[in-house]
Amino acid sequence: MKIGLVDVDSHNFPNLCLMKLSEYHTRRGDWVEWWNPKGRYDLVYKSRVFTDTYSKDTIEVNNAEQVIQGGTGYGPGGKDLPYEIEHIRPDYFLYPRFLGTAYGFLSRGCPRNCGFCIVSLGPHLVQQGDVVRVRQPDVQSLGEVHQRPAGGKLF
Repeated sequence: MKIGLVDVDSHNFPNLCLMKLSEYHTRRGDWVEWWNPKGRYDLVYKSRVFTDTYSKDTIEVNNAEQVIQGGTGYGPGGKDLPYEIEHIRPDYFLYPRFLGTAYGFLSRGCPRNCGFCIVSLGPHLVQQGDVVRVRQPDVQSLGEVHQRPAGGKLF
C-alpha cells in the first residue's frame, strides 16, 4: 500500500500524529512518503493542528483512493487514533533535523479554559504518559530500535 502524508501546517515543527501514522504503516510494510501532487496513493493522511487563523488548508488531494483528514485544526469532535497507533514510537525520520529529540504528551488538555482556544473544548487536564515512554533513544541506537522494511522510504 502506498501512503502519502500531508502536514497541512507545514514542516516547521514535527507533527506527532503523522510521525505515529508513518511508523505504524512502515511496520506493516507499506510505502510511506510525503504526499506529492504528481504521485498516486492508496491512502493520504492530512493532519492539521492549527485552525484557519494560523494556516489555511488549501491542499486539494485528488490522487488517492482515500483521504483521511484529522487534527484539532479541523475542529472538535474528531476521532482519536486507534490505541496501537497512539502508543507507537513516532517515526523521527520524517523530520531529520529533529533526530535525537523526543516529542510526546505527558498530559493532554489545559486547566485554563480560554474561550478562544479549541483545547478548552476537550478534557481539562488528563495524564497521557510518562517521561520514560516519551524519551527518544540515542541517535546511535536508532538503527537497532527503528528497523525499516526492504525498500524503506524516500524523504
